[in-house]
Amino acid sequence: MKKQLQYPLLSEEYAVVTAVNHPLITVRGFSTIQPGEVVIFENGSIGQVMSFENEAIQIMQFSHEKVSVESRVSRTGQKLSFPVSHITLGGVFSPLGEHLYGALTTTEKIRYKPLFSAPPSLVKRRRITEQLETGFSLTDIMLPLGLGQRELLVGDRKAGKSDFARGVALAQAKKGTTVVFGLIGKKVADIKRTYDFFKDADVLDKVVLIASTTKDPVSAITITPAAAMTAAEHLLQQGSNVLLILDDMTTHAEFYRELSLLAKRFPGRDSYPGDIFFVHAELLERAGVFSLDETASKQVASLTCLPIVRTVNNDLTDYITSNLISITDGHLLFDTRLFAQGLRPAIDTKLSVTRVGKQTQTALQRDSNQELTSFLSGYRKTKNLTHLGSEISQESQKILKKGDLLTHFLSDSDQQHIPATVRLLILGMIWSDWYENTHENTVKSSTLQLTKQYESSDEVAKKLDAFTQAPTFQAFLSEIQKNQAELRRLCQI
Repeated sequence: MKKQLQYPLLSEEYAVVTAVNHPLITVRGFSTIQPGEVVIFENGSIGQVMSFENEAIQIMQFSHEKVSVESRVSRTGQKLSFPVSHITLGGVFSPLGEHLYGALTTTEKIRYKPLFSAPPSLVKRRRITEQLETGFSLTDIMLPLGLGQRELLVGDRKAGKSDFARGVALAQAKKGTTVVFGLIGKKVADIKRTYDFFKDADVLDKVVLIASTTKDPVSAITITPAAAMTAAEHLLQQGSNVLLILDDMTTHAEFYRELSLLAKRFPGRDSYPGDIFFVHAELLERAGVFSLDETASKQVASLTCLPIVRTVNNDLTDYITSNLISITDGHLLFDTRLFAQGLRPAIDTKLSVTRVGKQTQTALQRDSNQELTSFLSGYRKTKNLTHLGSEISQESQKILKKGDLLTHFLSDSDQQHIPATVRLLILGMIWSDWYENTHENTVKSSTLQLTKQYESSDEVAKKLDAFTQAPTFQAFLSEIQKNQAELRRLCQI
């Protein structure tokens, strides 16, 4: 890492290094010092007080710079902070706020915000009422998310969790939401790939990356989620809706466990320290919908958080995963089997939950959701029977055809932005058997054509939006049937 940002010395009071077990440094000699206080070593690097043991103090160092036994350590009297005024959209920064690459705007006076702070009180919180458009039909229709929600992305390696997170970030950045992407203990190539993804999509002016690499000290990796959350809170206070992605919390927990074992803390389940639940809970409670100060550009803004957690064989009962499931407002389970079948996103809708997202949907959207969920459940049962070699009735063939079309429609491998109105209309057309005798690709081409018409003409958009005012799914289907000729013309079916 580059040279650390400096903290002013509190006084002439200093201690002496007695043992080095990088990144943990043991010192003796301070008469008064606070837990979590930042200290400065003789070589200029900084550390943070981690624990006390009799007269010795354990400090975790945030750099690879060599610290010698008998060298001096000075107090600062300050807690570990993040230079929020240093953050620029379009840049990549370390957990300590050091600029790595990308855009940078310097300020004469750097303003700091504590990395670890208490979550906002209930008085400042507001109800989640607006839907967060993910850009994926499957989640926006069946598993909707709300602005301010904490939704866990869970699944095995190579199941598409990070791809989904980047897709959501892209969709939200295009809508004007500010995105903070936290990359925890990643390879340098992975960080660059994420940066290039947003650069190629021309949305870097809405994205900031807080990243730690596998080469960074364990201590720096463990504070990455807190640094990303602090940056997100700063942008929130400026009046922006913020989307925070933490990729991934399993890596954070593993490095936190390593640091705790080095510090000889008592190990609990799976050797994780007893406070790992508190660390994650305190962090994620800082997300939500909040009333802002009078200085902000608007009165209410949201901080949506999508933490990612890695499982083995989709085991949702392992320690870290079950902890995070109990903390968050729902989870999306990514299945490698569905991923291998070509479904994108590879989300298992049966085992996924969104606890507050459905309250952001209209009556029509909720009714459509229920109808679709019920039908797909019957479709899967029918499809399983065909694997047993059973004879298929004409009615079952019809169910299979419609189910295949819906599955193809809900698979968004091309990352195209589709308006919510267009999604509902295409869903209604498939439900009404307009595509019964066509190829699956016809659904995609119709969707793109209708999207083009919707976005290019205000008159068409107004007509199509009128369909979504129907109170129920059946009433919506009736309106579609009445205007079949016009809709077929717009979709070029």
